[in-house]
Amino acid sequence: MSPSIHRRPSILTHRPKTSSAVDDKQEALAFDMKRTASQTFTSEAHDGRDTPRARGLGSVDEGRTVLAYPSSQHSQHSHHSHHSHHSNHSHTSSLSRASQTVVGGCKYICRRLSTSSARRPSIAGLFDNHNHAPPARDKLGGLDVLLPSDRLVHQDSGMPSVQQDLSEPHGHSRFSVKRWGTIRHRRPATSGPSGDTARFNPGPPPVPTNYPIPPPGSAARAAAAAANNERLSLQRREQEQTARFLAGTLSMGTHEDDIKDNESGIGMNCSSPIQRTDSAEEKKFDPLKVLPAEISSMILSNLEAPSLIVAELVSKVWNAAANSPHVWRNVFLNKFEPRVHVNPTPIMMGGAGCGKIRNGRPVPGQDWKQMYKVRKTISRRWTGCSPSAIYLNGHTDSVYCCQFDENKIITGSRDRTIRVWDMKTYKCLKVIGGPTNRPVPNTPHRLEAHKETVVNHPSLNGTVEGNSIYCVPSDYHEASILCLQYDDEIMVTGSSDHTCIVWDITGDEYVPMYRLKGHSAGVLDVCLDDKHIISCSKDSSINVWDRVTGNHIRYLQGHRGPVNAVQLRGNLLVSASGDGIAKLWNLDSGMCVKEFPSQDRGLAAVEFSDDAKYVLAGGNDHVVYKFDALTGQLIHTSVRHGGLVRSLFLDAHNGRVISGSYDQSIRIADYASGEVFGLYENWTTSWILSAKSDYRRVVATSQDGRALILDFGWNVLGKDLLVGAKC
Repeated sequence: MSPSIHRRPSILTHRPKTSSAVDDKQEALAFDMKRTASQTFTSEAHDGRDTPRARGLGSVDEGRTVLAYPSSQHSQHSHHSHHSHHSNHSHTSSLSRASQTVVGGCKYICRRLSTSSARRPSIAGLFDNHNHAPPARDKLGGLDVLLPSDRLVHQDSGMPSVQQDLSEPHGHSRFSVKRWGTIRHRRPATSGPSGDTARFNPGPPPVPTNYPIPPPGSAARAAAAAANNERLSLQRREQEQTARFLAGTLSMGTHEDDIKDNESGIGMNCSSPIQRTDSAEEKKFDPLKVLPAEISSMILSNLEAPSLIVAELVSKVWNAAANSPHVWRNVFLNKFEPRVHVNPTPIMMGGAGCGKIRNGRPVPGQDWKQMYKVRKTISRRWTGCSPSAIYLNGHTDSVYCCQFDENKIITGSRDRTIRVWDMKTYKCLKVIGGPTNRPVPNTPHRLEAHKETVVNHPSLNGTVEGNSIYCVPSDYHEASILCLQYDDEIMVTGSSDHTCIVWDITGDEYVPMYRLKGHSAGVLDVCLDDKHIISCSKDSSINVWDRVTGNHIRYLQGHRGPVNAVQLRGNLLVSASGDGIAKLWNLDSGMCVKEFPSQDRGLAAVEFSDDAKYVLAGGNDHVVYKFDALTGQLIHTSVRHGGLVRSLFLDAHNGRVISGSYDQSIRIADYASGEVFGLYENWTTSWILSAKSDYRRVVATSQDGRALILDFGWNVLGKDLLVGAKC
C-alpha cells in the first residue's frame, strides 16, 4: 500500500452524537480508512468526459458566481500523488470519493447554517440529484440533512439551478484540487463577492454570536454620517485649494493635487478661467458703478435711515447715490407718511409733518434728508418729555372743545363763543358769538403758567383790537359750545341749546348755512365725513344727518344714558355713553353690531382707530380701555388716572394715545402696549376737558378758560420744512 499523505481532521468528527448507531458506524468506517492522494482526490484536469465521476463534486453556483479558491501546497502534493497511485487503489479511491462527497457536502451545509439563519427552514431543499435519484440523508446536530448525490441546487434563493451548466465544457472543474487547501481558511459569504473580488477585497470577520445587536437604523445613520463627513471634507479641500490659487500660492498644473483630467470638466468650479490680478483695486466690484442710477436709487430706497447714512461713507460714488433726494424722499415717506385705511378718509388732526403738498402729492425738490432729521429730533423730544408751553388767553369760561391744523386752532367755550387762533403767531384771529356774548375788558384774569412757557400772550378782550375781531353772524348759539368738528369746507358746532349749526368756512368769514334740530337735550359731540353728519346728545340718542341737504336720515337708539362721544370710520360708528357701554353701529342698517362694556362706571370719551380695528374708551373708571373691534375682547387697560378720563385721542400715525383727566394731567401712552411714557401734571390750573395731538404738539383745553399747547418742535432747526402748506 502506498504511503498515505497527511490527513486533515474532518469537521464531522466533532458533530454531536445522534441516536443512530448505524450512522455513527458508517461515519467511522468512512473516515478511519487510510487514503492516498489518488484515492482521495480526483483531478478532472485530465478527464474532459462529462461523467458522474467528473462532475461529482462541482462548485455551488449561486447566480452563476464562480467561487475561485487559491491553491495550497497540500493540494499540489495530493495532485502529484494522484498520478503515482491511481492504478493500484481503485476500490479505495471509490471509498475516498464517497468520503470526499460527504465531507464537502457537510462543510457546505455547516457554512450555510453559519452564514444565513434566514435560510434554515429550507435546508432540505439545498440539494437535489439531477437524475432525480432518492437523496441520501445524514444526521447533523440532530437534524435530518440531505446529502448531495450530484450537484447542489439552491432552490429557495431565486437563483437558476446548477443543472443549467451541465452542457458547458469542462476543461477545468470549478472545484479543483488546487482550491481544496483553502476551503477551511476562507469561507466566502453565501450572497457576497466571490472569485478575484473576494480575494482582493476580503470581507470583515464574522460577528460573534454574543455581540450586542445594534438598534434598527443605526447602520443607515452611520453610513449617512460618513457620507456627509466625506462631502464636507471634499468641500473644505476645494475651498482651500481655490483660496490658495486666488492668493497666488498655488499654481495650476504644478501642484500635486491638481486635476489631470482636463477634458472631463471634473473639479471645474466656473465656466471660464479665473482671472487673478495683482492689483487689489481691480479685485473689487462696485455695483453702483455699473448699475443705472434709477436702479441704484430703487435699491437704496429700501434701506432704513441708519443704514443709508452708513452707505454714504463707503465711497464717493456711494455718497452721491445715498444722498440722492429721490432716495431720501422714499425713505422719509415710507417712515412718516400717514396711511389711509378706510373710505372716506378720516379727518386728520393737526398736520401730517410731511412737507409741502400739491394736488394731494408731495412737492418735489424738498430737502428730504433734513426733514428726516427734524422728525427724528422731534420724536426724541417726545420720548424725553421736553415740550415747551404756549398759552392761549381769551375765553372767559371753560373751554370744552378744540380742533387744529397747521394753520389755525378753533375752540368752543361755555362763554358761548367760538375762537379762531393763528398757529404761527398764537394770537386770536376771530371771535364768533351773539351780540350779548361780547367779552368785557380785563377778562380773564392772568393765571399761573408753567416754567417751560415760551408764549403767553395777554387777552385782547375789551381792547380796540379785540373788538375788531369780534363777529356776530346771522345765526349763532345762545348757549355753551360743547363740541365742534371741521374739514376743508364746513364746520359743525353743537351746543347746550339742543341744536347744531353747520358753517361754511371756505372764506375769511365763517358763514352759518343751516341748523340741525332733532335733539331734546344738549348736543355733547359731533363728527362728520363727506356724506354724513353725526350728533349725539344728553337725551341718549344719536342722529344721522345728510351733509349736503341737512335732512335727517335716521335715529340710532340703544343707549340708556347720555351719549358723550361719537366717532366715524366709513360706514361704522362708535359711541360711548354714561351707561358704561361703548357701542359699534352699522350706519347702513342702523343696527348695533358690537358692545364694549366698562368694568364699573360710565364712559365719557371714545376713539376709533383709523383702520377700524380697535376701539379706545375712557371715563369714570379713571382708565383707558383698548378693545378689539371685531371680537369685542378687551386687549389691555392703562394705568389709572387720578380722576375722570374726560378726553381721549388716538394718533395712530405716530403710535401715541393722548388722555386728559380731571386730575389736571395729560398722559402720553404707547398705542401698541398702552405703556405711559409721558406725564404732564398741573400745566393747567383746572380740569383737562379736551386734548388732541399731531406729530409735533398737543393742544389741550381746560376749565380755567385757557388753551394749552405742548410744543415738542419749539426751536428745532428746520421745523418749518415739515409744514404742509398747500401750494
